[in-house]
Amino acid sequence: MAFGLRPLPSRGRSGLSQAAALPRVFAALWPAVSCFAALARDRRGMSAVEFGIAAPVFLAILMPVVDLGRAYSQQIQIRQAVQAGALYASVNVYNSSTWSTNVQNAVTNSTYLSSDATFAATVGAESCGCPNGASTDISSHDTVTTCGPSNGGTNCSDGSAPGYYVTITGSLTYTPVMPYSILANPTTLSDQAVVRIQ
Repeated sequence: MAFGLRPLPSRGRSGLSQAAALPRVFAALWPAVSCFAALARDRRGMSAVEFGIAAPVFLAILMPVVDLGRAYSQQIQIRQAVQAGALYASVNVYNSSTWSTNVQNAVTNSTYLSSDATFAATVGAESCGCPNGASTDISSHDTVTTCGPSNGGTNCSDGSAPGYYVTITGSLTYTPVMPYSILANPTTLSDQAVVRIQ
């Protein structure tokens, strides 16, 4: 009886050859894997990538603040222009011919908003009124021709004489850069002053 080594089944031989081939496959893939590993460790350009991701979010938060700031700034300018017109109206004697135009010019000339086509200054008609004791409003009293006892009218309810008043209004159509639920698109900014002229 002869003893000898038996050959391995063919299945085992192919398994060994595949196991021997694995290091060769890894060796072939190693340059690509090492490139990806080096790329993962490389921190150059990270700031640019982070800025590219964060910039749209930052601008989306910043734009409404800038837009509301512009609207508030223009509202302040309208108020200052109306106050300039009120100052002119209180200092200059009322006349029915050019006075209203002069007040409008005082409003528009006191601000650079006058170059904007949507800015408008209006001077209301002369009216007769009495100060309201409960608020800063002016209550309508007699007609302009019968304002006060000297013209055939009556005194105010507190016994004081009524006066002649004019309402000065400034308005601007403001269009936001982007549409928001806070501001209508477009929205009208306005302010007014009531001035006693006599």
